[in-house]
Amino acid sequence: MASTRAEIITRRTYCRPTNEEGTEFESWEQVVARVVMHQKWLWERALTHKLIPEMPLHDITEDMLEWVHLNENQLSELEELRQLHLDRKASVAGRTLWLGGTDIGKKVELSQFNCCFVSVRTVHDMVDFFWGLLNGAGVTGLPEVGTLTGFRKKIPILELIRTTRGPADKGPEANYEHWDPISSTWTIEIGDSAVAWAKSIGKLLAGKYPAEKLVLDFSRIRGAGARLRNYGWLSQSDSGLSKAYTKIFNILNAKADSLLTEIDIGDIINLLGTVLSTRRAAEALLMHKDNPRWKEFANIKKDMWENGKDHRAQSNNSLLFSNKPSLEELHDLFNMINLGGNGEPGLVNVKHMLARAPWAKGLNPCFEILLSDGNTCNLVTIDVAKFKNDTQGMHRAAYIMARANYRQTVVDFRDGILQEKWHLNNEHLHLCGVSLMGIAMRPDMQPYDYTRLERIITHSAYGMADELDTAYPKNITANKPEGSISKCFDSTEGMHDPLGKYIFNNVAFSKYDTLIPLLKAANYNVFNHPYDDTAVLVTFPVRYDDVEFDIVDGKEVNMKSAIFQLERYKMLMQHYCHQNVSCTISYSLDETDEIVNWLYNNWDNYVAVAFLFRNDPTKTAADLGYPYLPQEVVTKELYDEYISSLLPVDLSLTISTSDELDADCGTGACPIR
Repeated sequence: MASTRAEIITRRTYCRPTNEEGTEFESWEQVVARVVMHQKWLWERALTHKLIPEMPLHDITEDMLEWVHLNENQLSELEELRQLHLDRKASVAGRTLWLGGTDIGKKVELSQFNCCFVSVRTVHDMVDFFWGLLNGAGVTGLPEVGTLTGFRKKIPILELIRTTRGPADKGPEANYEHWDPISSTWTIEIGDSAVAWAKSIGKLLAGKYPAEKLVLDFSRIRGAGARLRNYGWLSQSDSGLSKAYTKIFNILNAKADSLLTEIDIGDIINLLGTVLSTRRAAEALLMHKDNPRWKEFANIKKDMWENGKDHRAQSNNSLLFSNKPSLEELHDLFNMINLGGNGEPGLVNVKHMLARAPWAKGLNPCFEILLSDGNTCNLVTIDVAKFKNDTQGMHRAAYIMARANYRQTVVDFRDGILQEKWHLNNEHLHLCGVSLMGIAMRPDMQPYDYTRLERIITHSAYGMADELDTAYPKNITANKPEGSISKCFDSTEGMHDPLGKYIFNNVAFSKYDTLIPLLKAANYNVFNHPYDDTAVLVTFPVRYDDVEFDIVDGKEVNMKSAIFQLERYKMLMQHYCHQNVSCTISYSLDETDEIVNWLYNNWDNYVAVAFLFRNDPTKTAADLGYPYLPQEVVTKELYDEYISSLLPVDLSLTISTSDELDADCGTGACPIR
């Protein structure tokens, strides 16, 4: 049985609203039914394509799916997939939990993918980058000096026309661009759609008119608060977009008649990330260590708040190493990481990345997938903690999820926006990402167990490709962070150990979420978010019984060393992962020398991890000088006291029993899930 936290976070993150007001939502059973329906559609469409391979996938209509019928074994497999989800033992991608089975999920297939990578050197690349963000993907960019320039000449005047439309007053969906040579005025009217937003950055960056005045007209965009039916979220109006475009205008003006540098391009990418007001966009930026600007890039966040460059907080930044650094270089880099205090710059071993993926140019923002330029990843998860006494069941789950993962890659990216390379890369690579969580709860699993899982997963994905007569996936296994899904499944995140046995997890919600009154009535601690006046934090008690902890100052806490974590990473890289293990190594300053030596000695087993200072898990937020901690270790006594004060939460009060979802296309940005 799922915990209250699992039920609540599931509702908040993956249950779509079923009415215009956003007060009624799907149940978990309805989410799963929608996901299985999407898998059936993918399977039937792929089989139809097998019959008529000359027809593009996106031209196959619903009527044509009647030409094929899944047999009894295939339908039985889908039923197993359904049960794995209902039992919270395995899951498809979070993007599919959110948009699978919807019209937008079928029409814009990029919306089903977790993450992307693109080398940004042209206008088209920037449009692709923004389109990925607007469809909820996390996007990594490699800014490169190419054809991106500032304006043809400096534009003296910028005029903004803000929208006055209400939430229900939908505007024209397309952009409109006009040049008046008499007044030397260049006007861009930005349409009320995600497509228009993505294309508008292309128009701005193209800068084809030698204007004296630029008018950015946002009056076509509807006001904030409208329910975007297929995306299922609230429209954001023009607030974020107008602010971002004003700052981009200033960058392009400052670099009039000049090529944009990697830093300029990175700033534009980060500013586009600020448009997604529903949450921080998942972004990462890369730069080669042999780039002459690498030190500027590595220190790009220094004094960013004081200098009005706070948009730079949008991305996590890493350096790409083509050659193994010396011990001295590693020490210097870790001094930089230690001084920054934010784990940056990250260190990526390009040589080992290419050994695992010769096509790779970069990684996704969480660094578990090795991607080409204009490439996506679609991930699924198996909770190994749920199979502690059921090895056969775990192997069957591996078979089912590997096949489901492969079916999710049989898509068509030719959506009229993305460049052709995205479709061609996917057709060639069919990258999968079968991930594991609950690893910390399975100390009984040995390297052989992970090797056995990898082999089952690999052969299962190959078998699915054979059935569909499509290309084998080039890489299949990976390990993602598992942040949201692990909470929904009452498991541990990826390869990580939890902070302690008894945790107070403070989770952010919109203060207008219909769940908040229910949680208050049930005596949950609800308090204002110190950094976001539109949000509140809710304290959920969490207990981990199947993990070993140290006892320090009366608390059961995780004190595992950085080397212990790195060795677990190495084991998974050697015995399970085709690509990479996404993990954040928690460390203390006095462990720096050991970490540097480990990296130097294990460089050939290393692609990339993140490093972050370890807060003392025995300390409270007040002890550490923070207004709150996302997760705070508490004593058993305090945990029991809080538990005893809580009442049941009746989610039926906010969950609809309707099976119907709105079918109209939504516009604007949806949140990353």
